[in-house]
Amino acid sequence: MNLDGGRLDDKFPKTTLLKKDYIAYLAIALFMLVVVFEIMLVVWLPRKLHSSIMWEDQIANEEMVELEDLLRAYMIDVRKEHKQIEGEVNLIKGSLDEIAGYLREHRDRMSRSQTDDIYRQLKYFESIYRSKIKHGKSFIGSERLDTSKCLVKILDLSGPASDKANPEKNAGTVK
Repeated sequence: MNLDGGRLDDKFPKTTLLKKDYIAYLAIALFMLVVVFEIMLVVWLPRKLHSSIMWEDQIANEEMVELEDLLRAYMIDVRKEHKQIEGEVNLIKGSLDEIAGYLREHRDRMSRSQTDDIYRQLKYFESIYRSKIKHGKSFIGSERLDTSKCLVKILDLSGPASDKANPEKNAGTVK
């Protein structure tokens, strides 16, 4: 009813009232559709992000295993080429074999931080390989021991005993 006491149906044609109803229903339907899409987004987005993080972890794991296999192959080739550093190559190869055994056994249960730690170690081995071993250089620095000071002290301490043992040296000295 309106203010005049008449009905709305009397003032407006029936088709106009139906158009208003359709627009109202369309607005409600669009509102409901937006709400449903928002709910789907709230549910789907975290799952998608979790899935992409999981794939990131798998990719990092695969890269780590690939690098480890590549380094082991390098060490086999180097051992044949550079016999002078064979011990160092065997040391690295033994370490890589230990890592390979660990990966075979625990690869599926490793956390991302464990994967990153092993990957850093493998990158360190790779840097040693590329900078030293590939060129036949030792990665262990050799130290030279200066024995001259020790020998002088030993000779000074054994001086009088050696003088008695060597009469030719004592021939020109007066005591």
